[in-house]
Amino acid sequence: MAKIKKISFSDLFNIKKLISVLCSDNILSYRRLFFVSVPTTYIQNLFYSVHLRKWPETYVISDINDNLKGLISIKAQTGNPYKWQIKRLFLAQNCHEEGKQLVEYIIAKFGARGADTFYVAVNDNQTELIDLFIKGCGFRFCSTESLWDVSNINFLVENIDEKIFKSFKNEDAQKAVDLFNETLITHYKYSLSKEKDEFKDNLFHGFNADTHFKYYIEDEKTGTMKAFIEIKTCDNKNYFIDAIIPPQYYDLAPMILSFAVKKIIKRNKNFKLYIKNRKYLQAGETFENYFKENRFELLQNNAILVRDFFKTVKEENKSFNSAVAFNGFEV
Repeated sequence: MAKIKKISFSDLFNIKKLISVLCSDNILSYRRLFFVSVPTTYIQNLFYSVHLRKWPETYVISDINDNLKGLISIKAQTGNPYKWQIKRLFLAQNCHEEGKQLVEYIIAKFGARGADTFYVAVNDNQTELIDLFIKGCGFRFCSTESLWDVSNINFLVENIDEKIFKSFKNEDAQKAVDLFNETLITHYKYSLSKEKDEFKDNLFHGFNADTHFKYYIEDEKTGTMKAFIEIKTCDNKNYFIDAIIPPQYYDLAPMILSFAVKKIIKRNKNFKLYIKNRKYLQAGETFENYFKENRFELLQNNAILVRDFFKTVKEENKSFNSAVAFNGFEV
C-alpha cells in the first residue's frame, strides 16, 4: 500500500537521485527555477506557514518498503488562496498509478482548505502526462501558453519616450486586474480570471530569490491601463518578460519590449531574454506571429489543464509505463 507524506529530511537523498535520473540537461538549460533544489525545498516546507504560501508545499509517495515512487509540489497562486498550481511532478518508472494518487491527495487536502481551482501547465508533447491529468485525475484542457527565446533583438525601437512608462505600485493592482480580465478571451474567464491581490507584491517579497520590475502605460483621458509589463530575473542573467497588451494597443508592443530590453541592459549587457505568450489573451495569436516574424525561438509550449473543485464523470483509465519528469512555470 502506498504512503503519502510531506517531504522530510530523510527523503532528500532519494529525491535527488530520482530527479537526477529523470531530468536531462536540456530541462535545466534555460531556467534554474525549473529544477527542484532538494535541500531548499525541505527548508521551504519548514517555513511554509511563516511565509504565507510563498513557496510550494511538497509531498512524496513511497511503497510499503519505503521506496520512493514520486514527488509532487503545489503552490497557491500569489494573492489568491483559492487557486492552486501543481508546480512539479516526478514519478519513477511504472508509477503512473502513484501519480494519480498524489494528485488526488493534494486536491482532496487543499480542496478541504477551501481551494476551488487547481491548474497545471504541461508541455504539450507529454501526451501521456496530459492523459494522466485529464483521464486519470479529472482535469480538462483549457488553453495554451508558450515560452520564447528572444535571441534576435533587431526589433528594438530607438528614441523611446520612457516618460510614458510608470512604475507599478500595489495601489495600481485594481487597474492591472481590470486590464487582464478584460483582455481574456471570454470563454476562458471562468477558469483563468485573476484577483486584484494577484498583482500585488506580498509582504515577504524582499526574501524572494526573484527580482522583478513592473511598469504600465496609462490612458491619460480615462486613467485606465493601456498596457502592463513585468521583467523578472532570478540570477541577473536570464530575464523573463510577461506583457499584457490589448489588441487595440498592439502597435505599442515593439516599443514596450524595447523599453524592457533597455532596462535590462542597464543591469547587465550580457543577458539572455525570454518572453511568455498567453494564447488565452485576445492578442495571443497576433503576438505569436510577431515572434515568428522576428525569428524568436519557441522553447516550450504548455497545455493549461484545469480542475474545478466539483465531481467529474470518471473515464476509463489508460495504462502507462514510462517515467515522468514534469516541472512547470506559472500562468
